[in-house]
Amino acid sequence: MLKRLASVAFGVAFLAGIVLYTGYGRQYISVPNARLIFIGSGGAALILNLFAYRQNKSNPLFTFLYWTGSLVLFTGLIFLLMRWPYHQYILLAGLGITGISFFMTPEMSEPSKDEGILDDFDDDTKLS
Repeated sequence: MLKRLASVAFGVAFLAGIVLYTGYGRQYISVPNARLIFIGSGGAALILNLFAYRQNKSNPLFTFLYWTGSLVLFTGLIFLLMRWPYHQYILLAGLGITGISFFMTPEMSEPSKDEGILDDFDDDTKLS
């Protein structure tokens, strides 16, 4: 249920973002209203998705970096909308953190399991 609500909130935030960043749809909704909808529904979607998300068993480092990058990126978008300084740096940091998370592989967080196979093979050759 939370996952569906988060998806709807992300969709609404995406539509408001289109109005804000491209200008399409400004005849239907004003910029201040689109800004409030973007911030409110985007923040709600992140929070709902965070609560609905089950711990990633394959790589907890990916999970941490992905969520950290998403929150930093959303913060940068808010800074950009409010025309506060340093929004470029915050956006780049969020994109960088999220991008790094996609290079995380399951092997980075788990020890290799192939070492025992090589040891068994060496022991068998010594017996013969």
